Amino acid sequence: MTNESPQAEVKANTPDADAAEFVGRFERFWANPDPERLGELLHPDAHLKQPFRPEMHSCAAYADELSQLLQLCPDLAGHLLWWSATHDGVVIEHTLSGTIAGKRFSLEVLDRITLRDGKVVERLAYFDPSPLIVTIATRPTAWLRYLRIQLSTSRSR
Repeated sequence: MTNESPQAEVKANTPDADAAEFVGRFERFWANPDPERLGELLHPDAHLKQPFRPEMHSCAAYADELSQLLQLCPDLAGHLLWWSATHDGVVIEHTLSGTIAGKRFSLEVLDRITLRDGKVVERLAYFDPSPLIVTIATRPTAWLRYLRIQLSTSRSR
């Protein structure tokens, strides 16, 4: 089943209904991301992999990462493009966009998410990080903040 909105009709108490409910929470979270609300989506021991960043093995580690990213890009937000239920979770395509030091960027992200009890236990993100890299590289005022994120992340992993 492929859907453009989590409100698509699915029968209650089915894997597709559970997936739709999760996608609704995912969409609401990324409309206005808040690291303190990550527990609504992630298990405490969630395993997260994405390009350009070290693997994270907890909700707390990802909350730290997101806090740092929001300092660099306070208007970061996501927009759902489509999703599909899988046998153990969902695949979600969405865009993440925001402004870093006055320059807009946008990333198209494909997340392969494994769910347990309605929360993420594993997320594999696929995206081309070059729009973000170019945005940071061409904004010298962002370099120091970005370097702090890199150093903070390498010490906490």
